[in-house]
Amino acid sequence: MTKSLSKTESMKILGVAGQNVHNGNFRADEFLRDIKGRDAVKKFREMRDNDSTIGAVMYAVEQMLRDVDIKVTAADDSEEAKAEKEFVEQVLSDMDHTLDDHIAEALSFLSYGFSWFEVVYKRRNGLDQNPKNRSKYSDGRMGIRKLACRSPWTIDKFDVDQKTGDILGIYQNTSYFGGSNYIPTRKSVYYRTTTINGDPSGRSILRNAYTAYTYLNNMQSIEAVGVERELAGIPVARVPAEYLSPDATEGQVAFRNELQSILRDVKFNEQGYIILPSDTYPDKDGAPTGERLVDVELMSSSGTRNIDIDPIIRRYQHDIARSVLSEFIMLGGGSNGSYALSKSKTDLFLRALESYITQLVDVLNKQLILPLWEINSLDVKLMPKLEAGDVAPHDLKELGAYLRNLNGANINLAEQPDIVSALLHNAELPDLDLDKYQESLEADREAELQPSVEEIVVEDEKEVSKLADLQEEVLKASLEYLKDD
Repeated sequence: MTKSLSKTESMKILGVAGQNVHNGNFRADEFLRDIKGRDAVKKFREMRDNDSTIGAVMYAVEQMLRDVDIKVTAADDSEEAKAEKEFVEQVLSDMDHTLDDHIAEALSFLSYGFSWFEVVYKRRNGLDQNPKNRSKYSDGRMGIRKLACRSPWTIDKFDVDQKTGDILGIYQNTSYFGGSNYIPTRKSVYYRTTTINGDPSGRSILRNAYTAYTYLNNMQSIEAVGVERELAGIPVARVPAEYLSPDATEGQVAFRNELQSILRDVKFNEQGYIILPSDTYPDKDGAPTGERLVDVELMSSSGTRNIDIDPIIRRYQHDIARSVLSEFIMLGGGSNGSYALSKSKTDLFLRALESYITQLVDVLNKQLILPLWEINSLDVKLMPKLEAGDVAPHDLKELGAYLRNLNGANINLAEQPDIVSALLHNAELPDLDLDKYQESLEADREAELQPSVEEIVVEDEKEVSKLADLQEEVLKASLEYLKDD
């Protein structure tokens, strides 16, 4: 008979997600040596800084997400909740850097799989002389001085609870300054792309581009060498046969080695030159001839190549862009690509950006706003939250067509101020004045209940006609009466 699950057993953690959780190292489960452990950070940094396609994608991500409006939303409509909302807005505007700057730095978690920031607090004591406590506010509460980035390449390993798998902090290598630091999670803001396999270092979005990047690098190097050789030619030297024989003297060997070094490093530039002996071969009588003993020339290849390397390079660039849902940046570079295709790919990319900014805001609410509330002993019920706006502007043409369809179905949205206000916000128009709008709606309703001037005129004409008919009937009756008399 199967034993029932007890409450005590149900709360125990019996296993681990992967090797990463056990040792706290970087990408311990990775099977490629070049991107395993701390080498992964170096390689992903190389990819981020060296490759033009990856650089374009990451620049687009950073610029678009920096422009997203992150607003503070009150817990409810009470005055106390609105006051706490204002407090959080003050804290975010009172840091040494802007929130946009932090978002731009935090996006490094996409390249490396994670990003770590130490939260540095301060007492809000006004314009203190000490820059560590300087604040625009003087309510005595704890605020935030800055969110200090802790670069991935300075982190030795993660401190992971062996029983629960929870990440407790990081060990930072500060050998440059002499020593090491331990930064606990409770004093940090920690972003990571995914929790797959329990890896504390997450998973870089560039991981799937690694193979294409490696081959692309090789192809570009081959192309550069090939172009140089085609334009400049291959250096060729001619020397007497005894210089190449195993019985060559030490002087001949030294000369041969020096000539090899010259040929290997020969370049066409303003400082390029080669000095050769002017000796020539003697004829049978010992007289000098025109044939030099030592000669150097550049031999160019003839004919054309059967392999065009440019399509290969483009294919790998497409693979890199495709791996991060950014293939749309390659459209327009060739003869292929339509508007519909571009729009679908762009929409997919924007959806990915929305998930990224939502992930960042969720972490800020949990690891920044909540600890700030706890350290100030504030009421959690009044704690506001951060919300991210739209990543890209709405298509007003499509939105207008949708509203016309709703109007055709007799669905009137004009009497719903919240929807009207949202529509104005999407069009980047001034905010709706709710009081004036409500007054306008009330005036419209009253106007609908009252008859129009034309209706009043028509009614008056009907009454006049009825009165005339009545007078005519009375007159006829009077005449008939007089005739009878």
